[in-house]
Amino acid sequence: AEKHGKRPSYALVCRVIADMLGGLHYAHTRSGPDGKRLGLVHRDISPQNVLVTYEGGVKLVDFGIAKATETQEGQQTQAGMLKGKYAYMSPEQCRGKALDARSDIFAVGILLWELLTWKRLFRRDSDLATLVAVADEPIPRAASLRSDIPVELDRICARALARSLDERYPSAQAMQGDLEALIRKYGWEADSIRLQQYMRDVFSDKLALQDG
Repeated sequence: AEKHGKRPSYALVCRVIADMLGGLHYAHTRSGPDGKRLGLVHRDISPQNVLVTYEGGVKLVDFGIAKATETQEGQQTQAGMLKGKYAYMSPEQCRGKALDARSDIFAVGILLWELLTWKRLFRRDSDLATLVAVADEPIPRAASLRSDIPVELDRICARALARSLDERYPSAQAMQGDLEALIRKYGWEADSIRLQQYMRDVFSDKLALQDG
């Protein structure tokens, strides 16, 4: 996108994040054979694990370090070690605390912030500096870097990035609902067809080689 000077519109950013949240909610709400919710947490939400197809589909992949946070007795377990990519961790994950679905939502907030601003949020020169940034450093509002970001979209992003669990979105579906409502409010053309057109435009050279 940067190479061709074709950054995605806010509408398409919302579409990608909303569709990803739909998949995340599906994972978060899965139940085991006994009917009890597994409490799955992906723990590695990052750009490499969100795929957008040439047909406009959005896929969340690599559940390799996903963890069920509920045991048979319903007791929450802890990871015991840091997993995932530091620049896309939640504050509680950085500190090795118990995790639930809201940890993944923080990571989604990072992705949204970076797609809106086209900058990295927490990445620093060292792993330690990155962990400190995630855990403690002030988080600038996306709109402070790009003044044309709609107020509602800035608020959605800020809520996903709330360090306080009580202030963060309680579920992936709740955040998805706000993004879908925003798309409807502004009448944005943000369906899978528009995303397909964008992908085929950005990757036209590659697709031409494949077709040839």
